[in-house]
Formats: sequence, C-alpha cells, structure tokens
Amino acid sequence: MASAFSVTRPTVVTIHSNGESVTGNFNAFVVPAHLSVEDVNLIAVDWSPRSGIYTEGLANAPQCGRRIAEFVNIIIRQFGYDADRIRIVGVGLGGHIAGIAARHIEGEVPHIIALDPSLHGWSHHPDKLNPDDASVVEVLHTTAGNLGYDYPLGDLDFYPNGGSEQMGCGSDMSCSHTYAYAFYAESLTSEINNGNAFVGTACESYEQAIVLACSGDRDAIFGGSEPKLFESGIYVFLTNFNPPFARG
Repeated sequence: MASAFSVTRPTVVTIHSNGESVTGNFNAFVVPAHLSVEDVNLIAVDWSPRSGIYTEGLANAPQCGRRIAEFVNIIIRQFGYDADRIRIVGVGLGGHIAGIAARHIEGEVPHIIALDPSLHGWSHHPDKLNPDDASVVEVLHTTAGNLGYDYPLGDLDFYPNGGSEQMGCGSDMSCSHTYAYAFYAESLTSEINNGNAFVGTACESYEQAIVLACSGDRDAIFGGSEPKLFESGIYVFLTNFNPPFARG
C-alpha cells in the first residue's frame, strides 16, 4: 500500500493502551479530531497483539516504545524529516510508551500528550514518563490514584474535576478513563467549532489539585493543536456534565 506521508506536514503518532486495538475507542475519538483541525501525517500504532491484558502490556511497553522510535527514525533518515514536527499522543500504558519512544527518537520531540497514563507497575519503573522526554510533556489525569498515575509526571499536569472521578461516572474508573481522550478530542475540535477551551487554574501542589483547592492564575489551556513552549505547572479545571465539556 502506498503511503501518503508528506515531509511538509507535521506528524501525530497515537498509541492506544492495553485491551484495545488501533480501531478502538481511543483512536475513534482522537484520529478524526486531529484530521479535522489540521493537515497532518497520522501514524496510529497497533500493539494489540502484545497488550491484551495489563500485565502483558506492562511487560512489553519498553519494547513497543523502542520499536516506534525505530520506525520514526527511518522516516527521519530517509525523508530528512525533523523530529521537531512530531507530536506523540498516548493513553494509559500508551502515555508511558510515548515517553519511551521520544527518548529514542533522533532529535527532540516537541510535545507529548499523555492521557491518564497508567499507575500500576510504574511508580518505580525506570522507563516511567518524565518531563525530560520532550520539550513539553503534557499530562491529563482522569483516574488519578486508581487506574491512572496520581502524582505529576510532566511539565504540565491537568486534573479535571480533581483528577480521580469524572462527572457521571461515580466509582466506575473505566468510565472516567475514557473521558481523558474525550476531553482531548474536544480540545481539538473546539478550535474549528468556536467552542470553549479547557482553561486550567494553577495549583501549588498535587494535594491542592485533588481536592479542587486551587486559586492561582487561569493561564494554561489543556490540549489543542497549537505548540506549547516553556509552560509548566499543576492545574485543575471543571467540566460540564454533557458535551461540550469545556467551560472556558
């Protein structure tokens, strides 16, 4: 099959989590959202044969990240493509894999979006996502301390509705987890729909964020298609019960 890859376009790489495939809900939200708002090369990674259950995915995550980097490095070498035109978007285990891949790509990746990156098995993992993996590492926590990682992992860490339970989900963590990519997709499509942005309020600590006790500046926007430079901090934002979720 001929590739439609173009060196003139920016590139988005998407990485699903365990128990999903390349045609699962994550990409069903994120891929069309990206393609609707900007002309990009879209590379959707399918590592489902090695991530059927969580423990299998956890064990194979480092290798998956390195394989993604190998593929991207071929593009960089053969096409003279610049790593600074790449954004990597991962959910769950894919959030950590995004960091692993970026570390092994030739050149600095400017932006990682980690959507509710996984908690279990990662607290002391040597390949855990960290702020040095890209120029800006942006993290959204929607099941913090349960399925998702609790403490900040990136340059920008957002905790919508306190970061642990999303509206309408109650104790159903799989429900709250799906809101991570629903919010991200809306952050993209709102740019062409004249919708609200997810505007964060700055927090002094993670402990403030999880109880929504933040009162700092409202000076950071989650997601969107625009590059982010030199932004950092911990932020919260509230959402609507039904879409559109962003309150502005």
